[in-house]
Amino acid sequence: MRSRNFVNEEVIKEFEKIPSSGKSEDQFPEHSFIASSLKIGLSISDLQSLTYVDVMKIFLSYIDKEEEKKPTQQQISMLTG
Repeated sequence: MRSRNFVNEEVIKEFEKIPSSGKSEDQFPEHSFIASSLKIGLSISDLQSLTYVDVMKIFLSYIDKEEEKKPTQQQISMLTG
């Protein structure tokens, strides 16, 4: 999802600070964008009313740039049963 289409310079600068996983390009980038939007709680109606730049800024605000939070032992126990 590292396309430079439809974004402003501020978003590009912040986006470039995020390390890339090195994975190949998304096979379906538009669908990945919508799926990511739905994962963070945006609805299709939100996507219709927000600009691409606004949604990208919301994505960037969800990324913890300091460090990735590790799960607690309680969370691990809940998942493993």
